[in-house]
Amino acid sequence: MKAITRINKLASLVVLMTALSCTAGQAKEKDNDFIFETNNIGRASGVIRSDQLLELGMVNSNGLRLEGEQAIRLGNTDRACQLLQRSLEMQPGDMDGRILYASALEKKLMKQPSRKRDPKLFNFVVKQWYYVLAKSEFHDQKAQAKNHLEKLVGTLPKWREKPEKYLAKVLIPEDGSVKVELGTKVVAKPAATQ
Repeated sequence: MKAITRINKLASLVVLMTALSCTAGQAKEKDNDFIFETNNIGRASGVIRSDQLLELGMVNSNGLRLEGEQAIRLGNTDRACQLLQRSLEMQPGDMDGRILYASALEKKLMKQPSRKRDPKLFNFVVKQWYYVLAKSEFHDQKAQAKNHLEKLVGTLPKWREKPEKYLAKVLIPEDGSVKVELGTKVVAKPAATQ
């Protein structure tokens, strides 16, 4: 009786060990399939870089905004302006995207020589920051817009001042007759009457 029990235990142990070795071999094969290196197949690395998203057709406003933010960090302001403009066309109410867009435009303006700054770009940057100030819901975004407006035009809108009045006061003629001066309040001289 004891001998039969031992034989049964040994037989079950042999069956168990055989099963374990088979499953271990199968698991090893599955692991090899799982970690199969694909670098040589189609030269794919298996990881999609962020700058490839636009090429793959994965375009949405958040992806464009992230791509634009990356372009700002890398110093490519022209590309950042393009991407952020497309992002805002898709989602105009995105205040974070608007802030990034205004920042990219302002960096583009600052890169221009001081005597040759584009008045159209200056006016557009002022309008973008004014939009952020007027439409943002959060105080930190409003404070950021105030800082940039004060740096650009030297004055902030008064309480309850209409947008048309403020913009008429701070925007400059786009024909180039007035030099773009940052941080100074521009007062258009009245035409001489004779």
